[in-house]
Amino acid sequence: MRMKPPWRWGPRLAPPRLLPLTIAAMTLLLGQKCMQLAGAASAGLADPAAQAQTAAAPAIPPVVNWDSTQPPPAVCPPATTINPGEIAVLSALRQRAAALDARAAALDRKQALVEASEKSLIAQIAGLQAVENRLNAFSQNQTQADEARWQALVATYEAMDPQAAAGIFNGLDQNVLLPVLTRMNSRKSAPILADMDPDKARQATELMAGQTAGITLGTALPPATGQ
Repeated sequence: MRMKPPWRWGPRLAPPRLLPLTIAAMTLLLGQKCMQLAGAASAGLADPAAQAQTAAAPAIPPVVNWDSTQPPPAVCPPATTINPGEIAVLSALRQRAAALDARAAALDRKQALVEASEKSLIAQIAGLQAVENRLNAFSQNQTQADEARWQALVATYEAMDPQAAAGIFNGLDQNVLLPVLTRMNSRKSAPILADMDPDKARQATELMAGQTAGITLGTALPPATGQ
């Protein structure tokens, strides 16, 4: 025969219900809380300082719903009185700002003057460059004209008889004789130097050797003949 557990021998009891007990406990706690709030309210009404603080406190707008947030606290107004030290600092800052503005304006004027001077210098340099170009062209033309005249004179003496040309060269100044001799062909100038006065020919040769190192007057000059 199978035995039953001891806790099943007696009559079967109904399980207790927890919901009514929980409601009763919450009701009791709510009543205690209401009594405490009522006591605090009566104490606040009896205290004049608390009433004055409550009256001075700004009204808080009601909360529309539980999701809305409370407004931010009121911003304190700035102080109406200014420290004399702050006034001095502000005055110094204004003066400094005015000085900086004046300095910036002066720098702008100087910069404008520098730019104007630079433009003027550029225009003057361009004008001087044009003058230099004209002078160079004139000098080149003058040099070419002078060279053409010397070449014509050289061609004339080269075509002459050497003895006749030597007679003329004996009376020429060295400033005229040297340019002619240096431009002449050495085969043409050698007979002329041979017929010239020996001293005159020697001086012309020495001057040509000193002024023009690459000139060649001929390797076999004929002996000088007396005039």
